[in-house]
Amino acid sequence: GEQMFKEKRKRFFKYLAIAMLGFAVVGYFAGFFTARFEAGAVPLAVPLIIGAITALALIYFTWDYFRRVDELDLMDNLWSHLIGQYGALLLFLGWYFLAELGVTGTYPTAIAVILTMIITTFIAYGLRKLGWR
Repeated sequence: GEQMFKEKRKRFFKYLAIAMLGFAVVGYFAGFFTARFEAGAVPLAVPLIIGAITALALIYFTWDYFRRVDELDLMDNLWSHLIGQYGALLLFLGWYFLAELGVTGTYPTAIAVILTMIITTFIAYGLRKLGWR
């Protein structure tokens, strides 16, 4: 049983590594061709096609990932994503409130809210895996 568990875990981490590498490559090409579009070197269709491919790949990867995880990891993922959503919501509401009062120079940006969601999700997931339940 332990050997099967080790092999399953090894295959899972290999799967994750390949997926992350694949998305890194797609992200590189998305940035490269977007910059080429902005410079006038490629038509608009090129970055739009890459964006569509990226969206489809994210949808497929998410579906396939959740088919591969067990119930405990599924619950850990759901819990950490909820915390990530709360982190993004709190940042947005707090920053917006302060911007309305004139305390900050700008209103919340999408990238800041998304990065906050990603970071708080990863932190919550890590803490969950360390036994903070």
